[in-house]
Amino acid sequence: MKAKQAGILAAILGSTCCIGPLLLVAIGVGSGAVFIGSYHWFFIIGAMVALTWAWAKYLREKTVCDREHKAMGGQRSAIVTLLITTALVIGFAGLNISRYVFGSVPPGAESRLPNGLSRVVVSVDGLSCVACEIPVRHALRRIDGFKGIYVSAGTKTATVEYEPVKTNPEQLVAAINSTGYRASLPNK
Repeated sequence: MKAKQAGILAAILGSTCCIGPLLLVAIGVGSGAVFIGSYHWFFIIGAMVALTWAWAKYLREKTVCDREHKAMGGQRSAIVTLLITTALVIGFAGLNISRYVFGSVPPGAESRLPNGLSRVVVSVDGLSCVACEIPVRHALRRIDGFKGIYVSAGTKTATVEYEPVKTNPEQLVAAINSTGYRASLPNK
């Protein structure tokens, strides 16, 4: 396998944990996103290993060509591929890490808002990155009476604003559970 192909493999592995769940939600298999999300670090680590291997292959081949005073075939496309892949892998790793580092704490567990809406904070087990938040948002937006949501993989919660005359916290939990994630209401 050439360095360029190993770089492309690294990009595929690095993006699987973020783009994979989006594709599964788009085709209607949102519960598969939980499976990918639960192993996202394996994909990121695999991408980093493949990327390191790709850079090592490229540098080894370049060293051999320089030593033999020959032109390296495809050098420009290989270096461009490796640089783009490196940026992608770092970006996807950053998406995963940012949720743990910058995750903010949502508002209180359950409360009434002045405009007649209610707010509830639902614990959601299995959230691990920004891509994991998308199926949860998607499932809640389909509920009649839903008004707003803040999903955080960092705190593993979904803060939902809803109309209490149209829906209730149990329906919100059921919608989240339909995605494959495990949601539960806070103990009062």
